[in-house]
Amino acid sequence: MNIKKVFPFAAAILITAFVCFAVFALLLRPQSLEIGMVDLNTVADGEYIGVCQNKILIAVVRICVQNHEITNIEVIEHKDSYMEQAEKIAGEVCAGQTLDVDAVSSATFTSDTVLKAIENALK
Repeated sequence: MNIKKVFPFAAAILITAFVCFAVFALLLRPQSLEIGMVDLNTVADGEYIGVCQNKILIAVVRICVQNHEITNIEVIEHKDSYMEQAEKIAGEVCAGQTLDVDAVSSATFTSDTVLKAIENALK
């Protein structure tokens, strides 16, 4: 086989594969989420489950509320490689009693997804 005839076809296949991969990665990339505020004075005592799916990221949280305060937030499900960051953001919400907390550095999408799951649980 002549390399001059094969090269254009191989190059076209590689370029097509790269473009498909890039488009697929962009479609599955999580997005920044708008996090609303929750008035804890309107939240009754109890246990709440919240879920947020942000394209390929999913967060499931269990929140315990007593006397209009968050007493515990457990991250039930999240991507293993970002579980530490997910638990950190949940801890900051519990400590501050607000969703208005800074995102964990280098884990913005994880932070947004966990915060939205917490918001969904409390609303």
